[in-house]
Amino acid sequence: MQFSMTITTPSFPSLPPFHHSTSHTPSYKHPPITIHQNPTKPHDNSIKSLKNSGFLSAIGNATEEQEYRKARAEVIRKGTGLEGYTIEGLSIGGHETCVIVPELKCAFDIGRCPARAVAMNFLFITHAHLDHIGGLPMYVATRGLYSLSPPTVFVPPAIKDDVENLMELHRKMGMVELNLDLVALDVGLVSS
Repeated sequence: MQFSMTITTPSFPSLPPFHHSTSHTPSYKHPPITIHQNPTKPHDNSIKSLKNSGFLSAIGNATEEQEYRKARAEVIRKGTGLEGYTIEGLSIGGHETCVIVPELKCAFDIGRCPARAVAMNFLFITHAHLDHIGGLPMYVATRGLYSLSPPTVFVPPAIKDDVENLMELHRKMGMVELNLDLVALDVGLVSS
């Protein structure tokens, strides 16, 4: 069976190369934009068209990410002392939670894997929401990259198998070793 295909070159407006001056006007002219407004609702159509275009959601996402970064910058390395221990925390609701106790070399939850947490040898995961456990593969991989010892990660027994599967999936996708000691920890009990 033979196939015959016709190759056609699509025609696109010419764009100037990025390294050339763009002081001249491009050869492609955009059609004029006209907005028809209802006199009883002056801006109703233009707002609807913006909402339907996805433009506002893109701006909303960018604004949300910018606000997240500002909030994170404000809380990084803020800490308090408690009975001789330094408690450093990072918690941005729905985005990231990580509490570090440097003297004990431990962290509670890993959020998006803040750089400060990588040096902690022990990690306690409270639950499986992404803002608490999302950075776990990066935490383990970064410790390996820096030739640090494999961490001991404590998780609730209900999610231990899922965490093992998550780490195995990242091992396969990244074709890397992700070494950790995963321990199921329940109230009053330790099991392996």
